[in-house]
Amino acid sequence: MSAFRSFIALPSSQDLRRALGEIQARLIEEHAAVKWDTADKFHITLKFLGNVEQEQLSNLAELLANTTSTVAAFQLIYNAVGAFPDLVHPKVIWAGAQPSDAILSLQRQIEMICDRLGFSRETKSFHPHITLGRVKGITNLSRLTAKVKSITFEPIETGCSEVLLMKSELRPAGSVYTTLKSFPLKA
Repeated sequence: MSAFRSFIALPSSQDLRRALGEIQARLIEEHAAVKWDTADKFHITLKFLGNVEQEQLSNLAELLANTTSTVAAFQLIYNAVGAFPDLVHPKVIWAGAQPSDAILSLQRQIEMICDRLGFSRETKSFHPHITLGRVKGITNLSRLTAKVKSITFEPIETGCSEVLLMKSELRPAGSVYTTLKSFPLKA
C-alpha cells in the first residue's frame, strides 16, 4: 500500500492569488535568496499530515466530510506580510489573514479529527497565512526584510467555501500539489 505526503488546506481564489502575486512581485524586486512559491500553490495549511497510508486517508476523508458539512462558509481578510520565525532571522515570507473565530474553530476541529486518527498534534500555535517564499540564503536579506516591513496594502477579503485534502510530491524542481478530495463548507 502506498503512502502520500499529505496536508489539509484552504485554497485561495484567483483574485486572492492575483493580489498576493502583486505583493510578492514587489518583494521579488529585492533579489533576495528566496525560493518563491508560484501563485497556483498559494493556500492556508490547516494541518500538515506527513506520509499517510491510503486507508488512513479514506478514514480521514470520511471524518472531514462529516465535519465540514456542519461548518458554515466564511470570509477571511488578508492584511499583513511578515516572516517566520521573525524578520531578524526570516525563514518563510508570508501573507497573513486575520485569525477569525471561524478559521480558528475549523482548524481546531481538524486538529481534533487528526488527533483521533493518531496524527501528532501541532505544537506551534496556528497562524493563518499563505507562504509566499522560503529564504535560502543571506543575499540581499536586509533589503528584503526592509521591504517586508514597508509594504502596505488594502486588506484583501476572500471567501472560504471548501477544505482540501492535498498530496505533496517532492521533486527536484520543487513540490507539486494535487487535490485528492474537496470538502464543501455549509453554504
